[in-house]
Amino acid sequence: MRRTQVISAALLLGLMGCGDGLRRVPVQGKITAQGTPLDNATIQFIPTGTTKGEGGIGRSDARGNFTLIGSRAGDKGVVPGEYKVRVSRLIAADGSPLPPDARDAENPGAKESVPEPFASVDGTTLKATVPDEGGPLTIDIPAKVLGRK
Repeated sequence: MRRTQVISAALLLGLMGCGDGLRRVPVQGKITAQGTPLDNATIQFIPTGTTKGEGGIGRSDARGNFTLIGSRAGDKGVVPGEYKVRVSRLIAADGSPLPPDARDAENPGAKESVPEPFASVDGTTLKATVPDEGGPLTIDIPAKVLGRK
């Protein structure tokens, strides 16, 4: 019963946002930590100030490259504007990065490898400006990340 309610709520929220009229632009980028590419990281763009929309999310590859998709199903890219950027990267007890779909509960000993405040939605100090034409962005975490060689 509970699963059905969650699915119904997700579908309803998705339908409510359809056709919002906001123009989205493609955004690719590179995530680094102290200048070194960061693999297997989740990058979340959270709108700030007057920026409209729900933001976006991406996942970095082995070279730190990522592409943002909208937070709503079907959105490609994000609305131009100002964003705070949250970065998360779970690692196993042995320090190896966990796959994108990993869950804490399924991986005892897993921990966040990105230090605070950068892994916090509310506290992150990372920022990015998405220009009107979209395009490439580089985000650098100015701190050491766990599980790096």
